[in-house]
Amino acid sequence: MAPEDTTGLDEIGEEDELSEALRDIVMHPIKSLWPAWSWKAAGLSALLRAGVFFYTNLRAGRSAATHAGLVEVVFAIFAAGVMGSVSQQLRKAKPVWVTALFVWLGMPAVMLFAQLGVHKLAGTQYMGTGLVVSFCFAAIASSFSWYAMRHGVLLGGDEETSLVHDVRHLPRIVLNYVLAGPRMLQRKGKD
Repeated sequence: MAPEDTTGLDEIGEEDELSEALRDIVMHPIKSLWPAWSWKAAGLSALLRAGVFFYTNLRAGRSAATHAGLVEVVFAIFAAGVMGSVSQQLRKAKPVWVTALFVWLGMPAVMLFAQLGVHKLAGTQYMGTGLVVSFCFAAIASSFSWYAMRHGVLLGGDEETSLVHDVRHLPRIVLNYVLAGPRMLQRKGKD
């Protein structure tokens, strides 16, 4: 018997090994990622990250700041969309703790190196603060998106959830996400 769904949302369903899920993504990237492209994550990420790069490059002048912000918009739309798609593909992967670490740190680290390369090529003058903020944002956003997707929210493609559905369920998902660590520590303390 499957464990009870405490969120009141869709159950995860059959799980895959993390290595199998990653192999499918690498071997069939268009088939794996395009249908689940996360326009919600891409749009929000682009706005937030572009603002950080714009602000941190203002000391180089308004033109340089605008350029850095636009470079980041283009990069963030791509990066966040890919990360959202990968997160959706990995929402059923196990072991869960290894998948969580990969989503929380591995994916943002890979994107950080890509982002560094893009901004170097584009001639962005002040990258340090933007890259640090972007990495932290990506780590939190990717882990939250993955957590939410495991609970049937923020899905794209064939399993896409509506914005109304997502907004209705997000308060509970956010609360459970924030409390996941303390709840785990509390359970470990009882053992």
